[in-house]
Amino acid sequence: KDREAKEQKEYGDANEYKIDEEAKENKEDGMAKENKRGGEAKENNFCIKLSGLARKATQAEIFDFLSVGHVKQVGEIVITVNGKGKPSGDAFVKVGSNEDLKVALCLNATAFGNRRVEVRQVDLAQLEKARKHIFCIKLSCLSRKVTENDISKFLSDGNVKQVAEISITINEKGTPTGDAFVK
Repeated sequence: KDREAKEQKEYGDANEYKIDEEAKENKEDGMAKENKRGGEAKENNFCIKLSGLARKATQAEIFDFLSVGHVKQVGEIVITVNGKGKPSGDAFVKVGSNEDLKVALCLNATAFGNRRVEVRQVDLAQLEKARKHIFCIKLSCLSRKVTENDISKFLSDGNVKQVAEISITINEKGTPTGDAFVK
């Protein structure tokens, strides 16, 4: 009985550890199932927002900043733009793991060029919203003979990657005014 009590004491601690590990695995399995159903578990939300960036900051510079800071898996980088279509000084970044998220958050208030950058965790929904942000530009002083195809070609030559809609304005006589709006 003494031997059984000793084994119980020795293995009891191991069994408690095993139970804790099983509970952790069950929790993770539950989160994985929740994600398959479309839910978003907080632990799997590996997105950060960088604020206070120089307006000229590029995706490559952001990638380098995070990599030098020991973030191992840097995913998608979305630099946001203001209403005029210019960089706002903010960027959203997906990182590969919870560990990468923790490392990235440690970079808060770190120098990025000559600025101190704020790094904070955000929801995946905020990154999605930034990615889908659509803005409108107005083109003025166009020839009255310009077509939507001409504008589309002009924009694609200027590296505009996606145009949702082009609207050429017309006056009350039905002739073009020389202005167009592009989404």
